[in-house]
Amino acid sequence: MRMRLAIFVLLMGFSAITFGQKFQGGVFGGLNASRIQNDGLSGFKKLGMHGGVFVQREIVSDLGWKMELKYTARGMSHLPTLAIPEMYLSHLTYLELPLSVTYLYNEKVEIELGVAPDVILSEYYEVDRLRSESSYAADLRKFGLNGFVGIHYYMHERVAVGIRYTTSAIPFHKFDYWTPRYFSSGFFHNVVSVGMKYYILK
Repeated sequence: MRMRLAIFVLLMGFSAITFGQKFQGGVFGGLNASRIQNDGLSGFKKLGMHGGVFVQREIVSDLGWKMELKYTARGMSHLPTLAIPEMYLSHLTYLELPLSVTYLYNEKVEIELGVAPDVILSEYYEVDRLRSESSYAADLRKFGLNGFVGIHYYMHERVAVGIRYTTSAIPFHKFDYWTPRYFSSGFFHNVVSVGMKYYILK
């Protein structure tokens, strides 16, 4: 019930901001490479997909805002090594509502900076290819907040390719002990995304 309510609120917010305004919009999708910061494993080895819809509006010349409704998959993946012989997989899916400020340079390069509240949709864990329960699943934060920065290149008036880096602004699982640094206080998502967007309205 809470999940349905959260999705409904996100959709209503998305509609309210765009209703009655002259805007550009379209669809986007691509590939994620992610990791979980502070899990003791290294590398952006978990692959996943992302996709959704977006609306965009110019504020002044070359400066604008953009809002997205986005499905995204994150988590971690670890293949056996000498140091850690077990195989681990964590697959978490989210619905995000990214909101960003955009700057268009030379009509070809778009730079974005923004925040993205999210709600978790599903979670799945494996150890040595067998489904298992995570030790932190019970304390997983259902709602989160992320920050991101990205850059896009327009190949065509309606088509752009880009890359984005996203990190959790608050830990999606907080450790139950004190740490001297905020970004060591729990698990944080780190995600590198590559993708393409297509303008239906422009």
